[in-house]
Amino acid sequence: MNPWDGLLYGLSVAFTVEHLIAALIGALLGTVMGLVPGIGPVSGAAILLPLTYVFDPLTGMIVIAGMFYGIMYGGSTTSILLNIPGDAPSVVSAFEGYPLAQSGRAGPALGITAIASFIGGTGSVIVLSMVAAPVAQVAIVFGSAEYFALTLGGLLVLARIMGGSLTAGLLPLAFGLLLGVLGEDAISGDARFTFGVREAYQGVSIVALAVGLFGLTEILRIIIQKGSTPYVGSLGWRQLIPTTSDMRNSAGSWFRGSGIGFGLGLLPGPSISLATLLSYRTESMVGRDRHKFGKGAVSGLAGPESANNAAATSSMIPLLALGLPFSATLAVMLVAMQVHGIQPGPQLVTTNPDLFWGLIASLLIGNVMLLVLNVNLIRVWVAVLRVPNWALLPSVVALCWAGVYTFRLSWFDLAVAAALAVIGFFMVRYNFQLVPVLLGALIGPLVERHFRQGLTAANGDLTYFITQPIAAGIWIAVLLVIVALPIVRWFLGRRRKASLVTTANEHHPSV
Repeated sequence: MNPWDGLLYGLSVAFTVEHLIAALIGALLGTVMGLVPGIGPVSGAAILLPLTYVFDPLTGMIVIAGMFYGIMYGGSTTSILLNIPGDAPSVVSAFEGYPLAQSGRAGPALGITAIASFIGGTGSVIVLSMVAAPVAQVAIVFGSAEYFALTLGGLLVLARIMGGSLTAGLLPLAFGLLLGVLGEDAISGDARFTFGVREAYQGVSIVALAVGLFGLTEILRIIIQKGSTPYVGSLGWRQLIPTTSDMRNSAGSWFRGSGIGFGLGLLPGPSISLATLLSYRTESMVGRDRHKFGKGAVSGLAGPESANNAAATSSMIPLLALGLPFSATLAVMLVAMQVHGIQPGPQLVTTNPDLFWGLIASLLIGNVMLLVLNVNLIRVWVAVLRVPNWALLPSVVALCWAGVYTFRLSWFDLAVAAALAVIGFFMVRYNFQLVPVLLGALIGPLVERHFRQGLTAANGDLTYFITQPIAAGIWIAVLLVIVALPIVRWFLGRRRKASLVTTANEHHPSV
């Protein structure tokens, strides 16, 4: 079926009472979790992952997708009101959103954010429905050599991009690969790295891995840092409406940010953060109110917020069409799919069209729900921000433990989650990235499977993996990225540092 027929079919699947309620639940829970300072979309999605167990696969995916969007919106809310970004992409929202809030215009800033998120997300969903299926059809011609190059090469690129230094990226990746192969070998049945522990034969639970490494690690960090709950004032209904001038200054920014976000969202690495930064830089040059940058320019808020949601949506194309998560949040979504017995990839659109098109359509529905919810419930979200950590965090921890244990009814999984929480805390403290660990554990078994299949097909000839034309092209691209990355990072680092210093001086002038 063509993309428009597929989208209409997906809407017919998603427009059921059960799926609409699932989208609403996901949007609500995601937004509330995103409001907790420091949690962020990855940790929030990991914490809320156990809630999807009781649903069928499509309903569970709709909940996760709603959480994805809701958590990002909640992170922007804390950036605007408290100058505390919920996650990395929300940092840019604080540049102009917090000055707007300080000047008494927090309501219009949150309203503009809701509209920007809706435009960026909705436009990207429509384009996503048009290109995801063709990409999946092209990927069908891939063989073992191509998938081996794509999975291993993608891991190397992602570790290099996300890990900072080479060591900070490759060591966590190696640890993740080790976790991925722990347990019984799928072919021979031999135990690997279990050290005689019978409970370890079934391998590391993907739920324990995601919840422990991200959710419990973040909670442990918040507890140890002993951060207090900042005070947030109340907002009146009239304060939530953007002015005509705000809408006029934001109009072009919404569409420019959407285009930038969708393009960068297709790339591996921290594409959402890069999209928001590039959009902010673009608006500082072409925005209608660029003379107000650093003092509360609505174009500097509207553009990055549109880019945020557009990049988040387009980043699902590699996940759905190739089965490869190019970000940590999408890796958690992949975990959710695997929990429900679903492996995304080129065959998903043909073997499970209900889930493929229903999930895409649910993104469209979720954007509409988030717009309506967040415009009308901004005062409620402000009240949520006043809940102290001592009352909130224990219930979140209990939810994590319950979800980890009920997945396989294993006390071993609880021990693994606790151990990974401690390991993750020290990794973050010493500037190691957590994302390569999760991606290594998830994609590592795929690398091994495609390598074995390729060796069987080529009768043990290792040159098979580099002589196939598409595989060779992928390896060349991987090498170019790894070689060119230090130069690009040095250049962008200088530009970003100069921009941040200038913005900080304008926000906090010396006395």
